Amino acid sequence: MTGDAEVLDRVRADADRVVLCRCGGSGRLDHALVNPPGEPERYVRDTFTCTWDRPGPHEPILPPHV
Repeated sequence: MTGDAEVLDRVRADADRVVLCRCGGSGRLDHALVNPPGEPERYVRDTFTCTWDRPGPHEPILPPHV
């Protein structure tokens, strides 16, 4: 995934794991840990895997940033 660098805490990252895909299916977002040692855990969206075998773009449909 590119262009999305929103930093999430653990709760928001857990809630952000399963999302709709542009192909009409759904998929799983994986998150990367980005905090320095000794700091609170912070995550960014890393990879997306669509679990449906459908044609079309396999990109997550993410909620708008607030």
